[in-house]
Amino acid sequence: MSDWIMNRVLEELKAMPSSRKGQVMRKLARVLTGMILVICSASAMWATSVPDVPRTDSIEAARAAELKGDLARIHNNYSLAISEYQKALRNDPQNPMLHNKIGIAELKLHDRGAARKQFSQALKLDSRNVSALINLGAVAYLDKKYKTSVKYLKQALELDESSAPAHLNLAESWMCLGEVDHAMVEYARAIELDADILTSSDSGIDAQLSTPEQRARVNYLIAKAYAKRGNVDGALEYLKRAKDGHFSDLHRVYKDQEFAALWTDPRLEKIVKP
Repeated sequence: MSDWIMNRVLEELKAMPSSRKGQVMRKLARVLTGMILVICSASAMWATSVPDVPRTDSIEAARAAELKGDLARIHNNYSLAISEYQKALRNDPQNPMLHNKIGIAELKLHDRGAARKQFSQALKLDSRNVSALINLGAVAYLDKKYKTSVKYLKQALELDESSAPAHLNLAESWMCLGEVDHAMVEYARAIELDADILTSSDSGIDAQLSTPEQRARVNYLIAKAYAKRGNVDGALEYLKRAKDGHFSDLHRVYKDQEFAALWTDPRLEKIVKP
């Protein structure tokens, strides 16, 4: 049909006086241009209206595999968790959370090298990924690279000051660097943000450092909080717990002004000598 129309147009043009051909050709060009734009617009609308079925299927497959990985990790089956997260990654390769989750599982299997690689990839995909920074800080701590750990954890807190795990891990790093005052400030902030920080589930995506003396340090801080509120009995109880946990800086009780009300209490001397 279009060929017939074009032939008719050409015949009309041949029979037309030369003085009118230029004008008609210009009009014809405008008409053809408009038709082309309409056709292109219609094609684009059709293309965007067709659902991206393969992509949708990939995302659903990734979510299903990730859920299986989460369940495996909850049941401490870290090898299976890694396998499922890797399946999820094949369908959603740009997801930094999956790399973090694989890294956490690798840490549970004591493979710090593999974990570091996963956390680094998460940070590469998202340079503002707080969990990746926290986790890289945790790996650096385990590698006894405490200054590097502090660097990563400070970066994490610059992005999210309300991260209790970041404060807790930073406290541990400061302790290993001999910066006790800095460490106690970070412990206090971690507890302020999450009172149950030491009993939090490890099924999340932030590696949380745990050391033998950690509970004792936190008990000391709880005692300090009780003393500040005037609860002498509560303060003495948690100071005893700190002692039982072998808190090495228990003598600080005679320096920290919050404990001033306890200094004349004979029960304090039974816990720690002045």
